[in-house]
Amino acid sequence: MAADFKAHVLRRDEKGFFGIPFKRLLLAGVGGGLTYTLGNLIFPAWAIPLGVTLTLVMLVMTGMRGGLPLWQRLLYRGRGSLLLAAARDSGSVFGQIATLLELPLDVVRLDAAAIFAPAQPANTVDMREWVTFARAAEADTDDGLVFVDAPMTEALR
Repeated sequence: MAADFKAHVLRRDEKGFFGIPFKRLLLAGVGGGLTYTLGNLIFPAWAIPLGVTLTLVMLVMTGMRGGLPLWQRLLYRGRGSLLLAAARDSGSVFGQIATLLELPLDVVRLDAAAIFAPAQPANTVDMREWVTFARAAEADTDDGLVFVDAPMTEALR
C-alpha cells in the first residue's frame, strides 16, 4: 500500500469560513473585539458598528495576492508613487515629503549603462594549466593534452 503525499508537505492550509484562513478570521475578530472594547469606553453608542466595520476592514486588508497582503501592496504603491512624484520635481510638496521621510530618490533613477552592460563572467577558467589524460594510468607520464599560451612553445622543448 503506497502513501499519497501532497505537493507542499511542509505547508498547512487551514481553511476557516468561505475559504478565508482561520488565522485571518482570528486576527480580524480579535481586532474588532478590541476596537469594540475600547470604543465602548470612549463612545458607547458607536462601539458595535465600529467593531464590526474594523473586523470587515481587517478581513479585506489582510487578503493575500502574490504573497503580499493588500495593506502592504497599498503601502508599496503609495511609496512608489511618492518616489516617482518626488523624482519628477524634488521641490514640490511630494519632494519635500520624500525628503522628510528620508526616502532614497536615487532608487527611482535608472542607470542605463549599468542595466544594459554586457554580462561579466564571474569566474574565468584558465585552461592553460590543466593537463587532460584519456586514462588515469597516463597521469604518471608526461603525455597528455596540455593547453599552452602560444602554439608550439611547449612542443619545441
